[in-house]
Amino acid sequence: MIKYVDIDALFEKYMKERVMKNEEKLSYEEWENKIPELYEEFGRQSFAELDGKTPYSYYADATGAELVFALSEQIERGLSVSEYLCTAIVESDGAEKPLIALLDSGEEEKVMYALNLLGDKNSDDAVPKYVELAAFGAEEEHIRELAAELLNGKCELCKETLLRLYGDVDEAGKALFCDVLSRCAPDERVYDVLLAAFKTHPAQVTLFSSFLARYGDERALSALYEAIERPNTDFGEFRELKFAIETLGGEYENKRDFSEDKIYKKLKSENAARKKEILH
Repeated sequence: MIKYVDIDALFEKYMKERVMKNEEKLSYEEWENKIPELYEEFGRQSFAELDGKTPYSYYADATGAELVFALSEQIERGLSVSEYLCTAIVESDGAEKPLIALLDSGEEEKVMYALNLLGDKNSDDAVPKYVELAAFGAEEEHIRELAAELLNGKCELCKETLLRLYGDVDEAGKALFCDVLSRCAPDERVYDVLLAAFKTHPAQVTLFSSFLARYGDERALSALYEAIERPNTDFGEFRELKFAIETLGGEYENKRDFSEDKIYKKLKSENAARKKEILH
């Protein structure tokens, strides 16, 4: 079992001692700029509180399971989790499975830590769990979003699962899935999903047009042209649709009157205020 030491508090003590000595006669701002350098220096110092070890080496002899258990326990007890513990977990070959298991804890803070650390480990084995969390597994929106974000770099690994589950997820899940799928290599099934999603979400035209723009299939131009010509297209939607059209190699030069559009008037007012501020 790993003995808990508040390494962050230890660093604060180390920092205060350095500031009190102030041998360099630095200003407050200079001390702030020096913190990363001091933290690196601190990590290589031996401390009695760490049984004579350095913060970098304190966790070196622990197994991956022990490290993740220590993380879980510290979160439960409301203790400060050290960056050095997180680094040790990322570098440990045996920490991946315990971290994936932590995703089933149902505890928000533990799940967020596990997701971030698995992301740092570039885990492939965690991909099915990412999909589950993005699709169904989390009431907290930020957990779903982080799980989906981690899938962005694994889009080809999860593509088949996303396509299979797409019809079963809620509207938020569909948007998250489309974001991931838009990063995949050309695949007719992916194109069909992205195009259908764009057509069936007229209230979210800016979001779903961005997926088509990223995917890069110029066949989507006809749907984008149709959307930009709608009389109820507001200025914000118009700009995003025009960007998507141009990204796919198209052009849109038709003049539109947005003088009464709320978004247009707001942006125009902000620009005028900015110019006035610059002139004065």
